[in-house]
Amino acid sequence: MNLLARACLVLMPFGGGAVLAAVPADCPDLSGTYDVGNAAWIDRYHLSATGTVRPKSQAKQFATFVRDGDGFTLTWHMPRETVLATVRGLAERDPRKYGLWLDMVMRDPKLPLPYGVGEQEWANRMANLGPVFRVDATLRSRHCKDGWLLFGSDSPAGAAEVEGGMSGTRDAELWLSRDKDGALALKWQEYKTVRVVDQRYFNVPGMRLWSSESTDRWTASPAMDLAPLRADELPPDRRPRRPPSCQVTEEHETAFYQRLKASVPPRVQIENFSLSIVPGRRQADGACDGTPYTLTVSAPDAASVAKVADFLRADPHILRIDSQATTQPWGDGTLQVKFSMMALPR
Repeated sequence: MNLLARACLVLMPFGGGAVLAAVPADCPDLSGTYDVGNAAWIDRYHLSATGTVRPKSQAKQFATFVRDGDGFTLTWHMPRETVLATVRGLAERDPRKYGLWLDMVMRDPKLPLPYGVGEQEWANRMANLGPVFRVDATLRSRHCKDGWLLFGSDSPAGAAEVEGGMSGTRDAELWLSRDKDGALALKWQEYKTVRVVDQRYFNVPGMRLWSSESTDRWTASPAMDLAPLRADELPPDRRPRRPPSCQVTEEHETAFYQRLKASVPPRVQIENFSLSIVPGRRQADGACDGTPYTLTVSAPDAASVAKVADFLRADPHILRIDSQATTQPWGDGTLQVKFSMMALPR
């Protein structure tokens, strides 16, 4: 997620106060909202530059850059009115699918995501149900030159990738700036590079002999409302309400892993866990049978394993431990233990 050089006046902590870091004058201010055009160049470097994949499910997409310390928050988003119109239609056509989408949108942002699910996977799951209103990425400063900001670079080979571009081994760079009309300017530069070896057989920096350049622009757009979607502007949830029967819910599982992570001894790592749970059987008296559940941890010693086992036996999520298999896969004495258990649906 880190990219570019210091681009703005930044407060840097030093001792008990703060000092202002000098900013290169040739770094552009990309702040603004832009109508996304051809995104092929951006997509080439987006993951390595920001650590986040650009969502591609939006029918109409905009990009908003907001200054954030030494870089920008880059938000890919749909117009709010488009999202609302889309989900109104979804709520009418498929109340269940809309309800699942609504659960994700209205989830308390202070709560952790389900265990083992990252931000990107969460956005992907949402896109399978309905529109993704916005996804934020962090773009850090790495290098600026003559009012352009370097977004990404690599050294491709083979056929030319742009009309009039170079073929063969070359260096490629994508730069961003703003043009005189306030649009986002994109500049694709390629260089033919020859590397030489000096008389002592040490490599020296490559010599750029000639170059080619292609440009594109995304037109400026008025700023949009990017505040989180509110329940009062969304259709009501009309799903039939059937309480889960002998099923461990996502909320129960997330709460269990929160307790587990808070209780494991130092140097104990959670390696694996059940990804899905088969519903338990309801008995004649209304109670639920347990449902199979597994957990694998690595621990530095047997005492740490025993503490994990004690936690599992006492936790209300676990009905019982059926078996405990231990291996010692590493030369440092680390133990890997798989607990086979029965979880208790509620």
